[in-house]
Amino acid sequence: MEAVRFYTQPVDGQVIVRLPAALANIEQLEVIVLPANEPKVHERRKPNPLLMNSLQLSDDLIAPAAPESDWDAH
Repeated sequence: MEAVRFYTQPVDGQVIVRLPAALANIEQLEVIVLPANEPKVHERRKPNPLLMNSLQLSDDLIAPAAPESDWDAH
């Protein structure tokens, strides 16, 4: 997939996009318009508080899943 990214100034509320040759014959395109001057804020995700302390591990996570004898190649 080829994407075109550029910065421009709207003129009378319009923006004209000149497509590269690879996109010129495509029947349908998706156009997304975002303001360039707004800072992108990435908020740190937090787990649902209802899940806190709801998980209990009963297995040894470091121990092998199969006995070592199962790995012998004959």
